[in-house]
Amino acid sequence: MSPSARELAIAVPFVSPDTTCAAVFDRLLAEPETRNIPVVRNGRPIGLISRKNFLLTYVRMYGAELYGRRPIAQLMENDFLTVDADTTCEGINARARDAYGDDRLRPFVVTENGRYVGVGDAMKLMLVMADLASARASALEEETRRAEAASASKTQFLASMSHELRTPLNAIIGFADLMRLKTLGEMQPPRYGEYVEDIHKSGVHLLNMINELLDMAKIESGHVELRETVFDPKDLGLDVLRMLRQAIAEAKLNLRVAVADGLPPIHADQQQIRRVLINLLSNAIKYTPAGGTVTLSVCVCEQGGMCDADGMLLTVEDTGIGIPGDKIEKVLEPFEQVENSFTRTRAGTGLGLALTKAMVEAHGGRLWLESELGKGTKAHALLPASRIVQQAPASRRAG
Repeated sequence: MSPSARELAIAVPFVSPDTTCAAVFDRLLAEPETRNIPVVRNGRPIGLISRKNFLLTYVRMYGAELYGRRPIAQLMENDFLTVDADTTCEGINARARDAYGDDRLRPFVVTENGRYVGVGDAMKLMLVMADLASARASALEEETRRAEAASASKTQFLASMSHELRTPLNAIIGFADLMRLKTLGEMQPPRYGEYVEDIHKSGVHLLNMINELLDMAKIESGHVELRETVFDPKDLGLDVLRMLRQAIAEAKLNLRVAVADGLPPIHADQQQIRRVLINLLSNAIKYTPAGGTVTLSVCVCEQGGMCDADGMLLTVEDTGIGIPGDKIEKVLEPFEQVENSFTRTRAGTGLGLALTKAMVEAHGGRLWLESELGKGTKAHALLPASRIVQQAPASRRAG
């Protein structure tokens, strides 16, 4: 706990404003350790005498003759900091910074209910603040160590649980698939077929959520390995659209494709880039009401246009619900989702965009969003120019 001003206060005997300067001079000579003397009237501090400043004035030529018999009120300093006895060291330090800026090594007067208690030593305050900073740094380091240990334990737990969860789920999904395909014949009564279909869909959904959690755990632990090959981004994009065509049709959405011919191949982890496109398109499908449009575009982008660097730009645009401006950065964090009456009906872990961002960044790229509430969202994934195997012709570049 931070000490209070009361603990820093030194009960220096005060003088009244009528005390003569000669009497104060004699006291300072008799008390070489006294650096400051408070001036108090009716128990309340009204000024402060600094040894250095007072002696510089008093001992100069004719100083004693000019001021010796005059009251100390004429040489006392009126500009001094007064703090309540219960004020913490952080509070005193903040007030001293506001009052004096960098010149904080100035004494302060401690009061209680406005009455004089003592004089606070600025040097002692600085030492206390240094000790507090050191203690807090040590505590922060310990908390960081504990958090890292907890994160490592979480990752290990998820990894060990993956087999235990996936094995029964794969069996459930596999047997449900056999039954719904009627591999061994018709089911009686036919209504069981609907139940089996629900079991299969639920099992697949749960397995996908488990896989997302495990992937996020791997990324957080730094265990991401890229299996890089050279492939055509256009072929990959069209392949992903074929996979999602049924989902787009069921959502009653329009699909637009703006993938230029002659795009250069890229050197990357094809499976991860496939997942980037699947995640971005799935998000667009999930959050776009029926009748809306989802657009996939892929182009070579040059610095100075909409890109802050050269590279291969993958963009998924939708006409969906959009994201509030203050939520755009948050939805890229793990377990974050935009909450409204539309999204609450969409299940998920909230890891899709966080995983996508991590996969793009693992390739040295950048993911960012542009969105307007109620009008739609653009998700841009820019892979660096170093990932492009050969440059596209200038006429096919987009800026």
